[in-house]
Amino acid sequence: MSNEVMVSDKPLTALDIQAQVNTIQHVMNQVMKKDVHYGVIPGTKTPSLYKPGAEKIMATFRLSADPEVNDMSDSDQIRYQVKVRLVSSSGIFVGAGIGECSSNEEKYKWRRAICDEEFEECPPDRRREKWSKGFQNKPNYKQKQIRTEPADLANTILKMAKKRALIDAVLTVTAASDCFTQDIEDL
Repeated sequence: MSNEVMVSDKPLTALDIQAQVNTIQHVMNQVMKKDVHYGVIPGTKTPSLYKPGAEKIMATFRLSADPEVNDMSDSDQIRYQVKVRLVSSSGIFVGAGIGECSSNEEKYKWRRAICDEEFEECPPDRRREKWSKGFQNKPNYKQKQIRTEPADLANTILKMAKKRALIDAVLTVTAASDCFTQDIEDL
């Protein structure tokens, strides 16, 4: 089997599918680095595929990404949905993945206040105190947070939506889901 995703009207044979899985596993073992291209998230068993790893698999199978962005933002949030179409080196559409990201996700919506004064000067509806679990047997703690400005995160939100769609597309098109999970590292 060549290093290109098989595109045909005929079903792949078991040998074709096994060859594709073997190619992914070979690239994973010989080229990819743990914690750079993929990694195991605590509490999970299967490694998560990271964007650099998805790009390695795309290069292996000679795929290129063609993203389509749908801006679903409103006055209070930046929100993008991205569909990434994967195309073979011969220009044939082989599959797609979708991803979405919003500034209303917890990790983008709030940030730690720089100081007590910043927290106190922030309007009450744009600040909060949140309890967090202590790390490595340290006690739980309360953190002062303020609401981020959604527009300041627009590019980050767009890139994250694209990354999620890209990983989804690579896993779907190459049938690599048994080797990797979807981007659990976002959790």
